[in-house]
Amino acid sequence: MTKSIIETINSKIGKLQKNLILLKKVSQEVTKENIKEDMLKYWGIERGIQISIECVIDIANIIISSLGLEKPDTYRETVLLLGKSNILPENFAQNISNMVSFRNILVHDYMKIDEKVIVDILKNHLDDFVKYIHYINKWIEENYYS
Repeated sequence: MTKSIIETINSKIGKLQKNLILLKKVSQEVTKENIKEDMLKYWGIERGIQISIECVIDIANIIISSLGLEKPDTYRETVLLLGKSNILPENFAQNISNMVSFRNILVHDYMKIDEKVIVDILKNHLDDFVKYIHYINKWIEENYYS
C-alpha cells in the first residue's frame, strides 16, 4: 500500500470523524419522540449517517483494491471481506455490515425509514464507527509502519 493510498484512507477517516462529532452532538438532543419536529435537522441526521456509512464503504474499497482482492458484489460484502481478510474482527465486520445495508434504505428509500432506527443508530451505534476507525488504523500501523 503506497503512502498516497494511506493518505486517502486517512482523509476518509478525517471526514468520518468530523461527521461523528456532529452526530454525537445532535444525539444528545434527539429522542424518538422529537426527532421529526425539525425536518431539516432530521434530514441532516439521515445525511450524516449516510455519509458516515459511505466513508466506511470507501475505506473498505480502497483497502480491497490496494491488496488486489476480488471486488465484492455488494457494499455489505465489502465490509465482510475485511473481516475474512483479518483486517477487522469477523464479528465486528458482521455487525457493521448491518449498518452498511441500512445505507441502501437511506439512499434508495426502499421502504419507509423508521425514525426509531435513526435514533437507535444515534444513541447506540455511533461507537461502531469509532471502532471501525480504530481497527483500520491498527491494521495500517501493524502492516505498514512496524
